[in-house]
Amino acid sequence: MSVVAEQPAISVVLCTFNGERFIEDQLTSILAQTVTPAEIIVSDDGSTDRTLEIVRSIAAQTPAASPPRFVITSRENALGPAENFATALATARSDIIALADQDDVWVPEKLAVLSGHFRHDARVLLAHSDARLIDEAGVAGSTLMSTLRLTRGERDDLENGRAIRALLRRNLVTGATVMLRRSLLGHALPIPSGWLHDEWLALVAALGNGLVFEPQALIDYRQHEGNVIGAEATTAAVARGRLQQSRGAFFAAKERRNQALVSLVTAPPPWLPASHLALLVEKVEHDRWRASLPEARALRLGPVIVRSVRGHYRRFARGGIDTVRDLMLRDGK
Repeated sequence: MSVVAEQPAISVVLCTFNGERFIEDQLTSILAQTVTPAEIIVSDDGSTDRTLEIVRSIAAQTPAASPPRFVITSRENALGPAENFATALATARSDIIALADQDDVWVPEKLAVLSGHFRHDARVLLAHSDARLIDEAGVAGSTLMSTLRLTRGERDDLENGRAIRALLRRNLVTGATVMLRRSLLGHALPIPSGWLHDEWLALVAALGNGLVFEPQALIDYRQHEGNVIGAEATTAAVARGRLQQSRGAFFAAKERRNQALVSLVTAPPPWLPASHLALLVEKVEHDRWRASLPEARALRLGPVIVRSVRGHYRRFARGGIDTVRDLMLRDGK
C-alpha cells in the first residue's frame, strides 16, 4: 500500500578502516545534509592511523543535545567490510538506515532524495542511486552505472519493478549509495558466506519486490589505490584476466554463493513470492548445469550454444560474456 508519511528518522552507518585521508570530507558532507540524520554510527575495523582521532574530534564538536547522535565503536581484530557493516547495522535505532563509505562525499540532498522513496511507498525496502566517480584529488570522471556498463534492459528492470531479473544476472547495487528499511535486516541478516553485504541486502530486497533505483548521482564515489571494493570497468584487459581463472575455482565460488539461494528454495520464507522462488530454482539449476559441462572445450560448444539460444545465459548470467566464459575457461582447480 502506498503512503505519504512524515520525514522518517535516519541512521547513518559508516564503516572505517585506516581512512584518515578522506574521513573528514565524508563526515562533513554527512553533517551538511539538508535532512539531518538522527544518529551516525561509526564502526571502525581496527584502524592503526588517525581515523578514530578525526572521527572523535568531529563528534566532539557536535552539540550533545541535538542530532546527530554519534555512536563510535572500534575493535582490534578486523572483521572485513561485510561483517563490519552487518554488525553495525544491527545497532542502528532508526527505521531508515543509510550506508556510508569512508572515502566518499555526499551530495547535500542525498538523504532527502532517497528517504523520499520510503516516505511515499511503504513497500520500499532498499533504495540505491547512481554515483559520480572521482579520483583521489576529487576530479570527476564517469558515473558508476556507465562504468558498470548498465544495459538498457537492466536499467528498464531496475526502474520498473523487475529488479530481481537484473540482480540474478549480476550485482548492480553499490553499498555506498544504499538506504534501507530496518525491517529488511530481519530477512537478510546474517550475511551468507561468499556474499558482500550490499549485494545480499539488495538481492533480498528485490526478492521481496522492495528495491528502488534512483537514477540521480547522489554521491561522489572516490576511486583510489586503497579501495577495498571499487568500481571496475570491464575493459578488454579485465576480461582477459577473468578468462585466466580455472573452471574449478570459478564454479566453486559460485556454488558457495548459491548455497544461500538453495536455503531460500529449500525453506521459502513467507515474504518470498512464488514467482521469485521459481526464478531462484532456475538460477541455481543453470549455474549447476554450467559447472557440469565437459572438461574438453570442444564438447562444451554444442550445449552452451543451445542454452544461449534458449535465453538461459541472458536471464541468469551476463549473456554473451558468460557464454564466452563457459567456452573458454580452462580446466583444473
